[in-house]
Amino acid sequence: MIRESLVALTALALLVLTTLITFVMPLGMEDRIMLGINQMARESALFDFVMNVLSYQNLISGVVLVAGFWALWFMPSLMPRRAELLACTVAAFGSAALSRIMQQLTPAHPRPLQDQTLNMTPPTGIDAQTLHDFSSFPSDHAAVYIGLAYVIWRLHRKLGLVAIAFATLLCFTRIYLGFHFITDIIGGGALAILTVQVALLPPFQRIGAWFAGFSQTAPHWFYPLAFIACYGIATLVEELRELVGGLLRVMF
Repeated sequence: MIRESLVALTALALLVLTTLITFVMPLGMEDRIMLGINQMARESALFDFVMNVLSYQNLISGVVLVAGFWALWFMPSLMPRRAELLACTVAAFGSAALSRIMQQLTPAHPRPLQDQTLNMTPPTGIDAQTLHDFSSFPSDHAAVYIGLAYVIWRLHRKLGLVAIAFATLLCFTRIYLGFHFITDIIGGGALAILTVQVALLPPFQRIGAWFAGFSQTAPHWFYPLAFIACYGIATLVEELRELVGGLLRVMF
């Protein structure tokens, strides 16, 4: 219990620290690191393409991490911890929604590509105005990727290390392409870990236990619903967001 509290407090401290760095006391060192990374842009069309694919292709990003969830789900040794797996995975995904709420409640923060003081070079195939309508802090992609990797690591150390390494690579693509600052990524990851830690509290574990029981009593309903949910997690409900955005534009 003490260990879990320390993890939660550390995640909260990182979230507060990155928020302060972003809006109150920016670090010049971060700008220098961003510009150093940006020097690689357009040096290799192949490298830019790989970074772009890793960032945008859900089959290579979110789907891989969701597959890790199912690997854990069917491991005989982890069946007693299915409630924890369910509750924490939902929490990891829910951290993306919390990230969007934070973006709305905090002052607008430009993406690195749109930060005129940095004057970054867009990598090959990237429009400099990409995502200019959305604030960059904290990163919802980082929240989901790091959150899922953390959940996997909690239940299976070896598989979790692979998931963390992969999530780190995915987050680096967001930095390289100029969509996020390093603090955006750290803040999003800290938010996800904090949310997962909250999901370990008894009330949320009881909800997870109910759904785990539902998977046994009504698998013909549970698994179709789980398929739809996992599709949404793997794609960050991209299609639903586009649908809602389109409706709002038409109606208003």
